Amino acid sequence: MGDSEKTQYAIRRSSRLPLEVPVLVTSLDPNAAFSERCNTTLVNAHGCGLIAPRALKLGVPVRIEIVSAKRHTKARVAEVVPLGGDPETWLVGLELDVPGNFWGIEYAPSDWKIEETAATAATPSSDHETPAAKPIGSRSGAPRRWHLTDISPGACYLESATPFPVDTSVLLSIRALDTESLLDGIVRVSHAQVGMGVVFTHAPGQDQRGLVEELIGRLMSSRDVPRIFVGRREDRKASSNAGQATASGLANRAPAIDDEDAPPDPLLELVLSGQSFTPEQFQSDLRAQRLGKRRDPRIDIELPVLLTGIDISGRPLDQRVMTINISRRGALLNGVHGMLKLNDEIFLARLQKKEQFRVAWVGAEGTPAEGQIGVAAVDANTSFWNEVLEASAQSGLEPASLRGISGDDGAAQP
Repeated sequence: MGDSEKTQYAIRRSSRLPLEVPVLVTSLDPNAAFSERCNTTLVNAHGCGLIAPRALKLGVPVRIEIVSAKRHTKARVAEVVPLGGDPETWLVGLELDVPGNFWGIEYAPSDWKIEETAATAATPSSDHETPAAKPIGSRSGAPRRWHLTDISPGACYLESATPFPVDTSVLLSIRALDTESLLDGIVRVSHAQVGMGVVFTHAPGQDQRGLVEELIGRLMSSRDVPRIFVGRREDRKASSNAGQATASGLANRAPAIDDEDAPPDPLLELVLSGQSFTPEQFQSDLRAQRLGKRRDPRIDIELPVLLTGIDISGRPLDQRVMTINISRRGALLNGVHGMLKLNDEIFLARLQKKEQFRVAWVGAEGTPAEGQIGVAAVDANTSFWNEVLEASAQSGLEPASLRGISGDDGAAQP
């Protein structure tokens, strides 16, 4: 096997991470003038993919500079994919002349280590700084530090002084017992200077739930603090199929927990409804879950309510449904005709009350749970069910939670 074949093999096995880094790319070929500020979408030990405002020729040597970190290196153009749009953009793949952790990722994937050693041992050119440069993690150049405080098969909470905004698509690299888990997710609740809640997602055919459960097993069997990297996914819309595949959009991804037979996931439900709580309320509920407590027990009771909203096809919903059980902030509903998805917002009305709720669970088609949804109130201080709960307490009705039906303060599940 020749040197070029070895290089190609090494490139293929170097894990890519979605990371948005502002860079200045300048052509070193006088016959192909180019100097533009771009943002990377993917990085690895051998190069990066970035969005450029115009095309570059294959093989052209370039200089990459991370201006905020004051370091630069050389690379060459290895791939050019038109993305269309107006104005038109291109996805450009660059291959580093000297492989290594040029990006300054503090907890780089394990398969970058060999390349880091090789790059450090190599004699750097006058135009290349050592890969052991200051880490990148935020726009200021300071690294984001993450602490995993809570995790379930469907979600996790990460403490950080610089969390990502809500709706950011992310990739989590979590290493425990010398094993790395790469998990896709989307930020559903973000608290400045505190942390963020991430719902795990998966592509069709991907068993992300199994990966998370394996990770949880490793975390429970080890006292070591896991090493964590969280990268931002660049979810760009491209006009060409090639561009869409390369740019790693998450449009077709779904929550990792979409099995009606899966046990209730209190952390997932809390994160999904977290935007409706104040940071103090959310953290209080999170602490209660860690202690195995539930502030709002559920009552099995059938009540008629009027549901209105818009289904996934854009058709209006206006129908009478029945509750299966309720809690102060949520309910499990039966008899829903029309397709709804997680995080859709609907209205419930009964007596003289009308209030907005968010869908936190959907029963799968073709199962006994079809037509059922779990909902959580958008207003954390809701009083929608108060008189029913007070009457139930006075009558001595046994809470559902005391009979083995578990869940959190929000939407109920069977």
